[in-house]
Amino acid sequence: MFKYIEKLHRCADCPIRRQAMAQPQSIFARLHRWHATWWPGWKSYQAERRICNAEAAARR
Repeated sequence: MFKYIEKLHRCADCPIRRQAMAQPQSIFARLHRWHATWWPGWKSYQAERRICNAEAAARR
């Protein structure tokens, strides 16, 4: 499912997410926090990141 959603919307390249990370108190950060509670792509993105981080830690 992640690959399909990523074709539609790449969370890593999302301009709203980048703005939210750069300015945590901005309206973009609020929008991103709200958006992340229901967007299945974000949940899949986070799961994918956890797997990548675990694999990187195992290689060290």
